[in-house]
Amino acid sequence: MILRALLPPDEPVLLVTSVATAYRVIYCADSRRRRQPQYLRRQLPMFRLRKKHSPNHQYTGPPPDAARILAQQSVGRAVAGGIMAVLACGWLWAAVSMQTGRVFPWFSVLFGAIIGFAVRRFGRGLDWRFPVIAAALAWAGAYAGNLMIGIVETGRYIEAAAFSVLVGLSGDTMENFFANTVNPIDHIYALCAAGMAAFLAKRPLNRRQVLAIRTMERGEN
Repeated sequence: MILRALLPPDEPVLLVTSVATAYRVIYCADSRRRRQPQYLRRQLPMFRLRKKHSPNHQYTGPPPDAARILAQQSVGRAVAGGIMAVLACGWLWAAVSMQTGRVFPWFSVLFGAIIGFAVRRFGRGLDWRFPVIAAALAWAGAYAGNLMIGIVETGRYIEAAAFSVLVGLSGDTMENFFANTVNPIDHIYALCAAGMAAFLAKRPLNRRQVLAIRTMERGEN
């Protein structure tokens, strides 16, 4: 009544309409907020990943010895470990094939990964030599595994020891093996095994070790 007395005749309607609209907006917003769960009413901080390389992060422990890391590389141990992995994987492949009656050519890719890990574990290499060693051993191991399966199967067929069949191998036997037993799928799996082994052959380094090696190389240059 006081507002109607103070305002012109047309203004009270507009004023009442504006006040009612504002009240309705505030009421709807407040009721919507009350219906929200309690954990949504609080303004939570945004999820952020921890900065690994923050300037305030302090590394603990002694700095890595770059010379020692480089000295731990060994081509001989890498070759020895890779050959042991090839022999073990070939024997396992032959045993599984004889028990199941199937060859499983994709085993060569799995054995390529095992050979790559063996070269990494024993060689601890950082340069290009170790992927090349792992790829060559895995590629040859894929064919050696097929050859071992053939040797065991031939020995069972002629009732002879596998070692006797292995000793009796000749150039003609190997030629017939690659001509009649190995197919294009085996070549593809052999290449995949070589790539897998080369990918896994290098020793992984953390950021501090990489920086230590680069700093030593720059100091020598």
